[in-house]
Amino acid sequence: METVVKVGESHLSTKEGKHIMKAVVKTGENLGFSYMEVEKPTPKPNEVLIDVEAANICGTDISYFKWGQSAKDFASKFNVKFPFIVGHECAGTVVEVGSDVKKIKVGDRVSLETHIPCGDCFQCKTGNAHNCMNMGIYGTSCDGCFADYAIAPESVCFKLPDSVSFQEGSLFEPAGVAMRAVELSGLEPGDTGLIFGCGAIGLLAIQILQACGVSRVIAVDIDQYRVDMAKKFGAIGVNSLTEDLPAVVKELTAERGGVDFIFEMTGSPKVYETLFDLLRLEGRVVTVGHPGGSIPINITQSINLKGATIKGLFGRGIWSTWYKLSALVEAKKINILDVVTHRFSFSQVDEAFEQLKQGSGKIMFLKDK
Repeated sequence: METVVKVGESHLSTKEGKHIMKAVVKTGENLGFSYMEVEKPTPKPNEVLIDVEAANICGTDISYFKWGQSAKDFASKFNVKFPFIVGHECAGTVVEVGSDVKKIKVGDRVSLETHIPCGDCFQCKTGNAHNCMNMGIYGTSCDGCFADYAIAPESVCFKLPDSVSFQEGSLFEPAGVAMRAVELSGLEPGDTGLIFGCGAIGLLAIQILQACGVSRVIAVDIDQYRVDMAKKFGAIGVNSLTEDLPAVVKELTAERGGVDFIFEMTGSPKVYETLFDLLRLEGRVVTVGHPGGSIPINITQSINLKGATIKGLFGRGIWSTWYKLSALVEAKKINILDVVTHRFSFSQVDEAFEQLKQGSGKIMFLKDK
């Protein structure tokens, strides 16, 4: 007899003679994750079972690892039940399909959209399924992908082109956020953009912006490791702790009076203290990072008199963003694997999160051999 976690329910159970697998599990409101044996799932009629080849650590996973207030708030909003398998960025091969699955078949290579729309609400029926009124979040509202095998609804599976590797496909979800920011930026050829935050999504945005015709990208962070990575990607990297960002922007955009658009990807309230000072009249701001509270903004000075356009971003366009991103990757206009600096197996989950403390780009998990 062997004790096995039955994930997706609020209890642990003892099972005998069940197929088991290994997974990275959040067992409760505590620090860290557990790598442990769990019962191998069976797909429901509308689901597929995926043999996971590659997966990645995201900011949400880091938040869940630490389990602070932001994690509690997000988990509460999207109905977390302990224990659950974490992780949502992945790619793999479909090995089993439910009885009602029509478009995905065994052998398909897929990546997963994180947002699970209901398909029936006003948002879903008017082209905004990415912001469904009854949204589920993969790896939060249900079990995720940091496991040997992962279950997912057919509706969130994106078939990967043959020329796209599993490792590339596993990055389509975060790269899709960067792609969506570019879609919403109102980008015109020759524009100068500014990105606050040189994490993986910021770095991916640099690549996409360059492929889409910007003249320059100014990339800002307080972590020199990330600033140096942004420079390698071709951006003008600025460490705002040690350099005069307003002076840099003024020198580069003197004729226009500021940058054409800004991506805010840090979620830091402090950024908003000076963000609008760097934006030209009639400029655009896309907010990607999620601040942990309210932020005071002078509407008259910063938005109305500037004629500024502000657009919030939550997820990717389903499926327009995915097709645009896939086309860029297939044509080798961008190399999204450049953001990956370290690779581990799921069994090395503790080492992977320790590496985050030391400094890294994107951290990828590969299947245990």
